[in-house]
Amino acid sequence: MSRGRGPRAGERPPKQPRARAAHGACAQRPTRGAAPAKWAARACAASPAGRCGQPGLPSGRRAPGLPRASGGSAGARATLAEHPPSVTAVSLAAMELLKDVHLGLAPPCPSPARLALLSGHYLYYHYGCDGLDDRGWGCGYRTLQTLCSWPEGQSTGVPGLVAVQAALEDMGDKPPGFQGSRSWIGCVEASLCLAYFGGPQGRLCHVPRGAGLRGELERLYSHFAGGGGPVMVGGDADARAKALLGVCEGPDSHAYVLILDPHCWGTPKNPSELQAAQWVGWQEVSTAFDPNSFYNLCLTSRN
Repeated sequence: MSRGRGPRAGERPPKQPRARAAHGACAQRPTRGAAPAKWAARACAASPAGRCGQPGLPSGRRAPGLPRASGGSAGARATLAEHPPSVTAVSLAAMELLKDVHLGLAPPCPSPARLALLSGHYLYYHYGCDGLDDRGWGCGYRTLQTLCSWPEGQSTGVPGLVAVQAALEDMGDKPPGFQGSRSWIGCVEASLCLAYFGGPQGRLCHVPRGAGLRGELERLYSHFAGGGGPVMVGGDADARAKALLGVCEGPDSHAYVLILDPHCWGTPKNPSELQAAQWVGWQEVSTAFDPNSFYNLCLTSRN
């Protein structure tokens, strides 16, 4: 396995700015509605069992007004059609994805004051796991797929990358031509797709630049202790999407988060291999996040 370089990108506000969320403010995902049958069919086509949940956002609706990632550089927007057949995506049913890869990790400190982990099960989606070479732009999609696999830890109903792009076009969040591109996505787009594909509920939280995630520890602890699922994280200066699986506070002032990194390239054989390479592991909050970046969080919970 090798470490693929994730996208490094600036952020943009939505085209029609709205009042920005206050520090730590959260927004619930949009109310569900009925999407055209043709898009449900595309979503089902990406599912091994031909099943998808109820679409979550009427066509033409846009996301909450949080800052988010831009579409990427000209190079990142090259179409998937330019890739050779060797990196064409294979059926999701053919993937051999690892499940609950954090199990077996020891706590990050000897005597934790408190510790909470996600409930349920998930699959680890990462660069190239379906045969598509998405290094440099696919970390947001892979993290979204991990969120969609929760809480059963199954690939049934998890959309492929092209299905995600088609859904964002259909919702009016992305312009025509986004489908088939190599443009990245962030937490805002992930929350829309969770609703669209009938996945777990996604709640958005915005953490202003310079605030870091230490101020969100209480929220994260309550989320995981209350049965919540994986939390997607992404920012601007730090544009590498990842998932949080737990939080731990030591007896002193140290605090840690359990991070699942989708930037792994290769075919990991077991969770121990991922843990040894630090694709999943505990990291101290004060050093794991860039103080010059703002962050968006997408917290998942059961419907």
